[in-house]
Amino acid sequence: MVGSTRTLPKWPRSRAATGLAVAVIVTVLGAGALLAGVTSGRGSAPTPAASGMIALDPTTDPGLLATASSIPIPTLEPTPKFPPIELFVPTNQDGTGKLIRPDFWVDQRRPIPVQSLDWLAVKAAGRVALVNGAFTVLPKGTDPLVDTVTGSPVPDKTIMETEWARWIIEVPGTGRDEKGVSFSNNNYWEFCGDGAMTVALWYWQQRTGHPNVTGMAGQFVDPYDAEGVAWPNPGPRNSKGMTYGTYWSGSDKVSGFEAHGRGFEFYLAMAARPTGWLSPGFTVFALDGKALYPALGTPITNIGAGLNWEASGHAIDWGETYYTIVTPRDPNLARDLTTAVMIDVGRDRVPVVAMVDTNGLPNWQNGTATPHTRHAVAIVGYDNTANPPTFTYTETCGRDCNRRGGNMNGDLHVISQAQMVNAIVDKVGSGFVW
Repeated sequence: MVGSTRTLPKWPRSRAATGLAVAVIVTVLGAGALLAGVTSGRGSAPTPAASGMIALDPTTDPGLLATASSIPIPTLEPTPKFPPIELFVPTNQDGTGKLIRPDFWVDQRRPIPVQSLDWLAVKAAGRVALVNGAFTVLPKGTDPLVDTVTGSPVPDKTIMETEWARWIIEVPGTGRDEKGVSFSNNNYWEFCGDGAMTVALWYWQQRTGHPNVTGMAGQFVDPYDAEGVAWPNPGPRNSKGMTYGTYWSGSDKVSGFEAHGRGFEFYLAMAARPTGWLSPGFTVFALDGKALYPALGTPITNIGAGLNWEASGHAIDWGETYYTIVTPRDPNLARDLTTAVMIDVGRDRVPVVAMVDTNGLPNWQNGTATPHTRHAVAIVGYDNTANPPTFTYTETCGRDCNRRGGNMNGDLHVISQAQMVNAIVDKVGSGFVW
């Protein structure tokens, strides 16, 4: 229940295992199927369909309690060549398709923006597009797997230019900032969601001119004061005092290589504040009026919100910009993920962000010691002609937070499409944002 008293679970964190602790959305299939059970986090909670209540284990998803009902999305025009992506949508809509209240746990200080059923129907049909730097809703009957500029079919394989984006690598939990200030801050291990968003939004900057991923710089302070909570003790420390923060810009060589986008990553994590939000940052630093240390991470709901807020240029109707969420309960997840990547990467030239279990990623392998940690990556390429078909993703968790043999700073990683799906549906996967 929103606003109830909850005990926050303790997710294991270390320099060698970073990721996100995420509250999972409870949603219903647009086709009208009633969700009868949920598997989430490190366990599963059976859900009696007759009761209409979905209660997830509070040790894996803090305080999550929601109702489920069967609500079909508006009928789509016939598209024999393109089965609509089976989005999951929240319950409790009014007659106009607007969300009356959230039916899944959200941070009350960061309300999730409304996405109407009408907009979701257009999105599911692949008609929300980015054409020549402008948002466009393609006409009914349009084949979404056709390039909107050239008129050619979306290619069977492609990879976007990555020379700048592949070096978007998170700041480690200890070290020195660009001004030489030494710090120790476990919150920094939790920024993979902000890192993956930074990768995605760099491509938006190239397509639309905003946001300013390459030029964002500043002094960034953990937003405990803005949350109205006392600073944790023990908590962040640096040589200038814990509330001094650290300084980051568009490029730095603090880690011994040229890292990109750290100023924007910290802006997303600590300072960005969409309209209607009472707290800054897409990373959650407090819950129920209590400081968290380390921070909770960036839930997939906040990743979707952050991508839309920044891609829209902070527009009034930012909630219905481009991105929405598909959860692991999509029965056609393999088909829908490939289709979504072809639309976003192959047609519109922007990434898909996936929230996965690191146990399924090739650069996190360490035999039986491979961790199950929730983590965000940006999918920037695909090859449907390979055997098996593959995706290419960037990894913002560099060697400082993942020293396994397959993980190097600035690497691109190739994974079979089936393995990526498995990583999404594994113990702590959360879905994808497209």
